[in-house]
Amino acid sequence: MASVCVIGELNFDLIVLGAGRFPRPGEEMIVDEMVLTLGSSSAIIACQLARLGDDVLFISKVGGDDFGRSALESLRKKGVSTEAIMVDDSLDTGLTISVAIGGERAMMTVMGSIQELRYDDIDFELLKGRAPAQHVHISSFFLQQNLRPDIWRIFQKARQMGLTTSLDTGWPHDREQIADLASVWPHLDVFLPNEVEAMALSGRPTVEEALPVLAEQVSTVVVKLGAQGAVVQRGAEVLRQPSFVVDVVETTGAGDSFNGGFIHGYMAGMDLAHCLDLGLACGGLSTRAAGGTTTQPTLEEATEFIRTAARRMG
Repeated sequence: MASVCVIGELNFDLIVLGAGRFPRPGEEMIVDEMVLTLGSSSAIIACQLARLGDDVLFISKVGGDDFGRSALESLRKKGVSTEAIMVDDSLDTGLTISVAIGGERAMMTVMGSIQELRYDDIDFELLKGRAPAQHVHISSFFLQQNLRPDIWRIFQKARQMGLTTSLDTGWPHDREQIADLASVWPHLDVFLPNEVEAMALSGRPTVEEALPVLAEQVSTVVVKLGAQGAVVQRGAEVLRQPSFVVDVVETTGAGDSFNGGFIHGYMAGMDLAHCLDLGLACGGLSTRAAGGTTTQPTLEEATEFIRTAARRMG
């Protein structure tokens, strides 16, 4: 069992299904369903890693409200350690409203506790006490405004402790560029953007052009391509894998479940092809129901799916 620490935000998602289109100003729209579920990139990847059998410590901060208490209980039920999650009664827990229209999503987020985690909140002694500690992952670099200036210090400390590191920045809201991550790159082992983020951060118009630019900064760069699969570059090696065929219900958190699968494989020493396949299986299977953690697979389920599922072509 690998020991991994996930550091990041914790909130709930309100997912709107069946809207068809966005309402016009002043219009009330009847939709098929709204689902309130555990959200946030960091929580979804933590749950996927736990589902795969990893020992997961989650470091985060929530408000002392119903959302915060429910988030902690949801994580415990999914096997994620919550001993390092701080509860601040002066804060409201963050909330994201996600509207799924066709194959696309639009999101609105109230930050609340999402932006309140800080470097001084992180107890590295807890990591030292977990054996064998292997890896530290951080999600939502751009959302975590008070942690962001010190993320390089976290990764530097993790590296000094013998741990590997990974990062998923999320969307660059303020048009941040690759230079905004300059302090982080020297301490990072795996970078996991999606295709839009990769192009935005690199300033390149295609994934094919963005990938080598990012690979100059990080030894392993994985770009998620949605329904088209994923591509990874490590040194001069570039490998692209198509996604698996899945009956998709809703895609919230699919990229985070992919991250969980890839990182599990990375920690286990799998080759890049197997890491990609495990990521694609976890991401694909997570879309079978609304909510990012509802249908995340176990390692056995993902392995059998990889063996038997058809690949999406074209």
